[in-house]
Amino acid sequence: MNEPIPSRSYSIGLLCSSGSWGGLEMNVLRLGGWLNDRGWQVVLYGQQGTRLFREAEKNGLITCHLHSTFKYGDLINARRLARYAIRDNVRRLIINYGKDLFLAVLAKRLSERYFKLIMQQHMHVGGHKKDAFHTWEYKNLDAWIAPLPMFKERLTDYTRLDPEKIHVIPFGIELDRLITNRPDRTAARESLKLPNNAYIAGIVGRLEEKKGQADLIRACHRVHQAGLKLHLAVVGDKTANDPAGFREHLDDLVEKYRLREYVHFRPHQADVSVVYSALDLFVMASHSETYGMVTIEAMASGLPVIGTAAGGTVQIIRDGENGLLVPPQDYVRLSEAIIRLMNNPGLCRDLASRAAIDAVEKYSHLRQVMLVESLMEKL
Repeated sequence: MNEPIPSRSYSIGLLCSSGSWGGLEMNVLRLGGWLNDRGWQVVLYGQQGTRLFREAEKNGLITCHLHSTFKYGDLINARRLARYAIRDNVRRLIINYGKDLFLAVLAKRLSERYFKLIMQQHMHVGGHKKDAFHTWEYKNLDAWIAPLPMFKERLTDYTRLDPEKIHVIPFGIELDRLITNRPDRTAARESLKLPNNAYIAGIVGRLEEKKGQADLIRACHRVHQAGLKLHLAVVGDKTANDPAGFREHLDDLVEKYRLREYVHFRPHQADVSVVYSALDLFVMASHSETYGMVTIEAMASGLPVIGTAAGGTVQIIRDGENGLLVPPQDYVRLSEAIIRLMNNPGLCRDLASRAAIDAVEKYSHLRQVMLVESLMEKL
C-alpha cells in the first residue's frame, strides 16, 4: 500500500483506564509506541499506578492521570479529559477500553467537539445494544476500528452504529523480531532448558482454564498412547490470585498421565521469539479467543499452527490451508490433529509456509499504523 502523508499538526490521544495487564493493554502500548516512532506526539490518558501507565512512561509516551474516586467521577473526569485534550492539541482520541466510552463521549461534547472520537475494539460486543442510550453513545463516535471482518458483522447486527464508520484494521506485529532477528532452535532450547532432540508443541498465554492448557495436556496423553513421544512447552504465568488453583490442577493432570518428563512449564518470556524458535508446532487451544496475537506471531515465525474453531481464530486460520482448526475443548480432535502433523512433515511445511506469507501480507505493524493514520486523516 502507498504510505499516507499525515499532517502531524495535532496530537493523538489514547484513552485507557484499565488497571489490568493483558493483550488489550499491550496493544495500546504497542500502538502508542509505533505512532510515536513515526513522529506523532502521543498522549496516554489513564490511571496513574497501573502497569500500562508505568510502561507507557518507560517507552517515552506522554501520560496524563485522569482517575477520580468521587461519586460523580465520570463527569469530573470528562471535564478533565476535555480540558487536557484541548491543552495537548489532541484532535484524534482513540478509546481502547469499553468502560471509557461514556467518559469519552461526555468529554467530546464538553470540549465542543474539539476532537474526533475513534473506538479501537479489543473485545467482543456483548449482546444487543440497540437501546436509546447505546445508540446515542455510538452516534457520537466518528469511527470504529474492528480487528477482523467478523467483528464488523457483529457490530452491524447488534448495534445501530453506521456501518460506514466501521473500518477493519487488524492488529499488527513487529515482524523483524520474529523473522530476521530471532535465535536458532538450538540456542532457543538451551535458553529455555528444553530437550534439544525432542518434538515440542507449545502453547503461550496466562494459565487459566479458558486458555486450554488442560486440553493440550490431555491431548498429549493420547498422542503418547499412539506411540509418539510429544513434549509440551507451556509458557505463561499464573493468573493473578488464581482462586481456582488452576496451576495445581495442571500439575495433577501431568502426574495423572505420567507426563512429568514431557511437559515443561516456563514463565512468560519478555522475548517471545525465543519461544517460537524453540517449537516444532504451535497450539492455540483457547475456548474462544477474541483475536489471538500469539497465533499470528507463531505464523510469522514459520510454525505450523493448530487453533480452535472459535472467536477470531476462525478468521485467521483457514483450515487445511494455513493451519488446522479443531473444535474448542475437544482434546480428542486436538490429539488427532497433532498426530497428523507429527506424521506428515510435508504438510507441516506447506501449512507453515502459507501461514508465514499471510502474516507478512496482513499483519505487519507498519500496515496497521499506516491504515490508522489514513483513517485519522480522512475524518
